[in-house]
Amino acid sequence: MKDINAHIGARIRLYRKAKKLTLTALSGMIHKSKATISKYETGDIAIDVETLYDIASALDVNIAQLMDYSPEPSKHSSQLGGFFPQERIYVYFYDGRTGKIVCNLLELNRTLSPCAAIFYLDVPSFDSLADCRSLYYGTAEYFDTVTNFSFANQTNRIEHVSLCAVNPFDRVEQVQGMLTGISRYPLLPVSIKCVLSPNMLALNKELEERLILSKRDMKLIKSLNMFAVEQE
Repeated sequence: MKDINAHIGARIRLYRKAKKLTLTALSGMIHKSKATISKYETGDIAIDVETLYDIASALDVNIAQLMDYSPEPSKHSSQLGGFFPQERIYVYFYDGRTGKIVCNLLELNRTLSPCAAIFYLDVPSFDSLADCRSLYYGTAEYFDTVTNFSFANQTNRIEHVSLCAVNPFDRVEQVQGMLTGISRYPLLPVSIKCVLSPNMLALNKELEERLILSKRDMKLIKSLNMFAVEQE
């Protein structure tokens, strides 16, 4: 039970921070003390169902997003077929505006149907996911050759992101994918070449070269008149 309380508490903190709400602000919204909210988030005290619904409403999330606890996730990996069986998938892309590799994380919960997925965009540290620049919640759907992800921004619901990843073949450790959404600066619909891996990758020149559009990519885009990337 303590693990469940800690998990729910961590989810509350995650979505609260995504909404830029302080403990004081959230406590006022659900008529609980700041100290009580803090103990909810640390898992020190259990939350009754009515209060949990109040918190979900205040954070503008589905209550299932707070209760997606899975004690034995490995038993449910078949729900995503041939995709990486890990619960965490590391996603990298190159941002030409800043000239840097952007680190992101996919967190999957295969115990739910459809498979629930959280996408942490621009994570400064994988040890502090709540500090990500943007937080997305959605689902994953597996097909024979690709896995499709669909997400909604948790602070701006008009923004949706999709991620299409080629399923790994021959036990490869990394696959390429395409991330599609809205760029804020400038405000444009964009598609970005990305690399997905079940393990953290070194942020080096080799990875950067894989993420930057190559001459081959540009030739393919020009010939098809559509954004596309080939698997290496």
